[in-house]
Amino acid sequence: MTANPMHGRSKRAAAMIAAGALVLATGAADAATASIYKCLGANLAVIYTDQPCKGGEKLDIRAGEADPAAVAQLQRARDQLDWSAAVRIAEERRAAAQRDLAALARRERDEDRSAEYGPDDVPSPYALLWYPGFGSMHPPHPRPPHPPRTAAPRSFAPNPPYVVPRS
Repeated sequence: MTANPMHGRSKRAAAMIAAGALVLATGAADAATASIYKCLGANLAVIYTDQPCKGGEKLDIRAGEADPAAVAQLQRARDQLDWSAAVRIAEERRAAAQRDLAALARRERDEDRSAEYGPDDVPSPYALLWYPGFGSMHPPHPRPPHPPRTAAPRSFAPNPPYVVPRS
């Protein structure tokens, strides 16, 4: 029978979790016995601190029992959070799979298009040239027709100096 490498890891992980829980429990017990002081700070603001202060009063705060209904409500909220996180992860994976599938379809489509052309079907490289002086690569837009020109007699002014005959 072979040893499962994951079994050793899970034992180490369980030991780390147990050690962490012990540290947290010890810290919580210290926090429950810590003294809290109510002091007046600058601008007569009320400050709560764990350090004694001049003129401050020591508060007697005792931790009470946890409300079982609140604990149950907190557990339901945690379960909902876990569920919504699992749904979000599943949605992100589904969206990533759809993007990968779309990219694969685009690559296959491009390969199919390139396979449609034979060696004689390759367009001339000169057909791909474009020079800005030649105008737009797009067909011109239809322009409205010019209004008809009237056959009015043309007049012109004589070259200077203008001489006006006097009568």
